Amino acid sequence: MGISYYFMDKTHKQVGPLSLDELKQQGIMRETPVWHEGMPNWVQAKDIPELHECITPPKPQISVVQIVLILYATLGTILFLLAGRFVSAFVASWFDIYPYVPGIIILIIGVLGIIFSLFYKKRKYLLNTTLIVLPFLLSSLFSIFYYGILNHAYCFRYDRCIIEKRSGVGVMDKFGLEIVPYIYDNIAPNSYWSPAYYRATYNNQKGILALDGTEIIPCIYDDVDTWLTTDNFMVKSGKLKGLYTPRGKVIVPCEYTKISRWRETSLLHVKMDDQEGLYTLEGEEILPCQFIICKELNGISLINRGGFSKDGKVQNGVWGAINKKGKIIIPCKYNDIIPYAGSERIEADGGYIKDIYDFNGNYLRSEYKW
Repeated sequence: MGISYYFMDKTHKQVGPLSLDELKQQGIMRETPVWHEGMPNWVQAKDIPELHECITPPKPQISVVQIVLILYATLGTILFLLAGRFVSAFVASWFDIYPYVPGIIILIIGVLGIIFSLFYKKRKYLLNTTLIVLPFLLSSLFSIFYYGILNHAYCFRYDRCIIEKRSGVGVMDKFGLEIVPYIYDNIAPNSYWSPAYYRATYNNQKGILALDGTEIIPCIYDDVDTWLTTDNFMVKSGKLKGLYTPRGKVIVPCEYTKISRWRETSLLHVKMDDQEGLYTLEGEEILPCQFIICKELNGISLINRGGFSKDGKVQNGVWGAINKKGKIIIPCKYNDIIPYAGSERIEADGGYIKDIYDFNGNYLRSEYKW
């Protein structure tokens, strides 16, 4: 006859005698008190080897704290994944660093927290610690992936960061929001430490953008650069040049082969092949680009219309004169004009008659040549 077993149920009531097979059906636990004949005292079921197969594995129990932490980890992960890259951008803007660096720092701190729970006799808190840091870890990984692998983000400067995406290059602000659309081939600030605008390239054509993304000069030119020591921009399209103000207003349209300061005045000298003209710095055309501007004497310059330059000399055409302001003071209708500085008079050859002017362009009289 087999051994008869007794055990204490949850109400501390003795149950038995039972055979081993009957005991298996009772669902005893590891800590259930068990006794059989020949034993001096009651012991726990786990201490009797032949009863191990009768023991029902304990059901995992989840505490209220763990339920709260699981809900937190689930909702927090969703929220942090949505907001993580924006938070990383905001933190990075405070320290002028790359936007994926905050993610790396948070990731390291979270991993160290888990390691601390694992190795410093805090293993019972390992699950709780993991649940607490999980949203931070996942959002940090996403920020690192977004700014360091999926896209290429540069260092923040003045609350702005240039980003290279598959769609193109653009600029985001300190909140991770788009300022300049991600459509350009390249974007670079004019200054690393105190930028005032961006140089942009789109389809290999260059232009200028304001820091807020506003287009100052459209990306339709072969080259754009500052002009002389001014804040104005010189644009080039092939052999043609033009001039813009810092706010994007056209001073000189891009249709001339040369643009320069006219002598020691504030006027702009433009040239197209042999034809020359004058503009003000505000963009007003003073002298159409239809003349050849020649030497200056006593504040006036001779101009020729309809002629051409050969071996440094102007041939054919008709002659006139302009003052330092670019205004025509002697009309272009004469065969030749000869200024006499000593007598302060200008002789304009009109064929049979020569007209006499002073150096201010005032008509004095006419004289027959014969």
